[in-house]
Amino acid sequence: MIELGVSLYPEQETPQQIEEYLKLAKSYGFRKVFTSLFSVEGSKEEVIAYFKGLSDIAHRYDMEVYGDCNARFFMQMGASPDDLSIFKEIGLDVLRLDLMFNDERDVAIVNNKEGLGVQLNASLIPAVKRIIELGGDKSRIIGSYNFYPLRNTGAGSEDVMEANRFFKKEGMKTQIFISSLVKGSHGPWPVSDGLPTIEEDRDLPVGLQLRHVLALGCDEVIFGNAFVSEEEFAEIAETMKQIYVYGEDKPFYFPGIRSQIPIGDIERIPLAIELAEDVSDTEKEILFDFTKHNVSEYTHIIIRSRWGRFDYRPIPIEPRKCDKECFEPGDVVIINGNVPRYKGEVHIARKKIRNDGTQNYVGRIAEEEMFLLDYLKYMVNFGFIRK
Repeated sequence: MIELGVSLYPEQETPQQIEEYLKLAKSYGFRKVFTSLFSVEGSKEEVIAYFKGLSDIAHRYDMEVYGDCNARFFMQMGASPDDLSIFKEIGLDVLRLDLMFNDERDVAIVNNKEGLGVQLNASLIPAVKRIIELGGDKSRIIGSYNFYPLRNTGAGSEDVMEANRFFKKEGMKTQIFISSLVKGSHGPWPVSDGLPTIEEDRDLPVGLQLRHVLALGCDEVIFGNAFVSEEEFAEIAETMKQIYVYGEDKPFYFPGIRSQIPIGDIERIPLAIELAEDVSDTEKEILFDFTKHNVSEYTHIIIRSRWGRFDYRPIPIEPRKCDKECFEPGDVVIINGNVPRYKGEVHIARKKIRNDGTQNYVGRIAEEEMFLLDYLKYMVNFGFIRK
């Protein structure tokens, strides 16, 4: 299951604000806290006090603390690659290297005796590969993307997906940032224009941001800015309920298809649909209650979910008249009783297809979510939510 976190910057927030915020975040399923260590001015003792205070509060709420640092901060704190005890004193669970040393020191940090997890910059794949080749323990490593306060500087989706493929192949997780849309929400620097990793996510609703990074294959998702509103926390919690569902087994699923039908605990990409006016109760049930939608082999013309034809075989789906001569990309249809063998299948048009009377038009993928269709490949699970 994708893990959720928030960011805090204790040089800008009071202990009371931190306490109240983490209590609220935990109530909505958030279990991680990110902070930027090197953005704070002050003596070594002052810096320790700032972040130890944050860590103590976070640990009271059973949250893990991730601290971002660089080489200058290492020297400022008197740390060395062979001695990370200062970060344990601060209360970190995971240390993030904003920029690596690019030599054996990185390996020493990853393999630290203090037992800290280590985040490496997910954008610097050659450096990560070198650390692994030199003996870095992959079980300690998490790939961590940057966030981008300055508009138009963020990552592209293809860049993130390519990096994620590398980390997954090596058995390592990745962490990415999404952004609260609350006006005035802050990061470590005096810029307030969102803090996402992916540029195209900067202005999207938070639930859609979450679904996007899920589709890209990320394992941990952190709000880069503070403070997230309770409405946004609630939106994330509701999105998580739509992502993680249970697919009930049925006695009539014969051997040979059970390995293909999503059964048990399922992770899926939910798609918002603008529902047509005359959709039947059975069709609504297929769209919203049926949890076993997943993608068949080819998606160049339609995205096809086949398994409804098994569950709804004995249930009538009467043909309904539709004035559309053709269905357009993004239109959603359900195969009706005119072709009994395939009745109950759900199709999403990728290209214009002819309305031949075998499909009942049930709605259309919300325009702002059409890009999610690009991630629906063979055997990927998906579902529908009401727009």
